[in-house]
Amino acid sequence: MRLQSRIAIVTGAATGIGRAIGLAFLAEGARTAFVDINAEGLAQIERNHAAGSNELVTIVADATQAADVERVVNETRRRWDGIDILVNNVGGAVGNGGIEGAEADWDATFALCFKSQFLFCRAVLPAMRSRSSGRIVNISSNAGKYRSNTGISNIAYSAAKAAVLQLTRSLAHSVGVDRITVNAIAPGSVLSDAGLQEFNSMEPSLRNRVLSETPLGYFADPKEIASIAVFLASDDASYMTGTTIVANGGWCTS
Repeated sequence: MRLQSRIAIVTGAATGIGRAIGLAFLAEGARTAFVDINAEGLAQIERNHAAGSNELVTIVADATQAADVERVVNETRRRWDGIDILVNNVGGAVGNGGIEGAEADWDATFALCFKSQFLFCRAVLPAMRSRSSGRIVNISSNAGKYRSNTGISNIAYSAAKAAVLQLTRSLAHSVGVDRITVNAIAPGSVLSDAGLQEFNSMEPSLRNRVLSETPLGYFADPKEIASIAVFLASDDASYMTGTTIVANGGWCTS
């Protein structure tokens, strides 16, 4: 088990990529806090996977609120006496993210995609520094490195996910002396709950175009992204920091 006895926090963990990462961490031996604002989604994880185990805890919290973030970190430290891994997975596009979109929509999108990651990184660093080690994995997006590969233009989302990449590089430089690594994953289209809904709502012509432009010819399963997170959180990636791993099936049209 590559994460045996490690202590992890995964945000946005009630569904989709976050849930897949959390479950993969458990399978690799990590004690894992699943964090989400979606209480019912977390309850379902508990029903299906907890089974009285002390290896899993669910915490309902709003990752865009500093007080909630501090509560999550403090609760995790009290329960397991430390934090080794953070996966910042919370994100999403709110409303109209076009250049003429409402200011509130832009603020909400940046809060979900970027502010949440800043708050959690800041909150976990004291625990990681106390151990002189740590792994931070930030989930960005293909849209933050290239552009959306679904034909949906959301400038706010793309800009926020691009900011995550710079946060990753800059923080990696800042905390390397503490033996803390900071890396990012930039997924393309993923058949998470939201991704599947988006895929099914596409016009057939758009769906076929996106698939034809993806050399592997399919959209990712969340487990395929989770396996990358396990690698970055493990000792196998001990000399990688400030790096972004793109997982988009080969789609790289600029």
